[in-house]
Amino acid sequence: RSSKNAPVTSAVKGERQRLNYHSHKTKQNKTFLHRLCVILSALAPFVYFQFYLLYKLTNGKEDATERIAYQLGSSPGYEIVTTNYGWTTTASKNFTRRILSGEFFRAVLSHPNYNKSAWQDLEEHPDPTRKLAIFLDVDTCLENNYPTYVSRKWWFNVEKDHPARGDFKSHILESCQYIKRAAQSPALLANPDSKLVLIDCSGSRRFHLVRVCKKEFEEIYSHQHQIVVAYMSIARKEALEVDVGLPPPAIKPINLTSEEVISVNECRERNYVFSFQGNPGHGRDQLVGLKGEDDVYINVVSRKKYMGDITVGGNDTMNYAAILKQSYFAASPRGDNLFSYRFAEILSAGAVPVVYADDWLPPFNTPNVSKKQAFDWSNCAVFIPESKYNKTLDIIRAIPITKRCKMQQCAVGAWERYASSRAGWLRGILASLPHTNHLDV
Repeated sequence: RSSKNAPVTSAVKGERQRLNYHSHKTKQNKTFLHRLCVILSALAPFVYFQFYLLYKLTNGKEDATERIAYQLGSSPGYEIVTTNYGWTTTASKNFTRRILSGEFFRAVLSHPNYNKSAWQDLEEHPDPTRKLAIFLDVDTCLENNYPTYVSRKWWFNVEKDHPARGDFKSHILESCQYIKRAAQSPALLANPDSKLVLIDCSGSRRFHLVRVCKKEFEEIYSHQHQIVVAYMSIARKEALEVDVGLPPPAIKPINLTSEEVISVNECRERNYVFSFQGNPGHGRDQLVGLKGEDDVYINVVSRKKYMGDITVGGNDTMNYAAILKQSYFAASPRGDNLFSYRFAEILSAGAVPVVYADDWLPPFNTPNVSKKQAFDWSNCAVFIPESKYNKTLDIIRAIPITKRCKMQQCAVGAWERYASSRAGWLRGILASLPHTNHLDV
């Protein structure tokens, strides 16, 4: 045993340093483990709740996975694919593409269930176990007024790096052959529950795909239950049972601030119970008869006076946005066609659309009124027959304040989830597709 005063050798120093180092590391490890335990303890209830919720949803319910998928905005049971005829090929720049079509196509490509290589693989090796939602990579969306309302100058709304040749419907005629080709593909026909989804943005029925491509549709009639046409403007009686509606794009969307969204959620007061600004005609003139009350704003004016306003990011000489933001209800009357661009614009303002368009197929609804719809618009909008314009104020004033507030909140939610973007379109279309065997649709 060495004396306290004995000299410390280098070996002793080294041993002491080694012991001190391991002691320090042990303390560090204990601190790390302690912190890890604290974090895991805090997360444990949350993780347990997630597993418990999943168990409750799936226990004894065959459709629970699909219902969870609905909430997440995915495509329950459907694998999303695109054809390889146009925009997905090296010849993409040779195919016309409207701005609206480009937005939707990019939404399809961005979906988490999109399979880039599936179409070519399945054409060569059809698989009856795979249920597909198929979208064309060519333009079928005959929309001339988005994002700029330019009437006959349709080429303004074509993407700049794609050609705008012929007249406004030339490229739709070119797309007919691709509709037929996709509809007859073994990739689609292998599974009778797979769907070919066509986007039809035409306001006029004479330019609907089924009319423009009449010959091709007649040739694929035998399996039309697999062809879903999403229409922006069609009467229920003219749509097939598997077809769905689409919301028109907002040409002049209203951008609510976070404070304005809060005001809707808190049911704060607005200045006008009902408002309308726009062109006369198609029954709209009857709205003039609703003038005379302080909480009603009606301004029927020739389109020429506000033509420069009708564009995304355009002027607002008529205070269109401000009036909508101060309205509980706002008119969305049909024009030359059944749909109205105002429908989505009113939703964006946190107001409730009052629709005057007899038999219009609402967005993401099917013609089968007995079937449960993907979205119940009666919670967000009021539908009044075109013969009852003069009953408008009686109808909306009879709606209780609490219900009116919930309708406004529903309108904001519908705008954000379904109508504000083409990703919303896709979400709504997928939710509208049948999720049972096609014979039960």
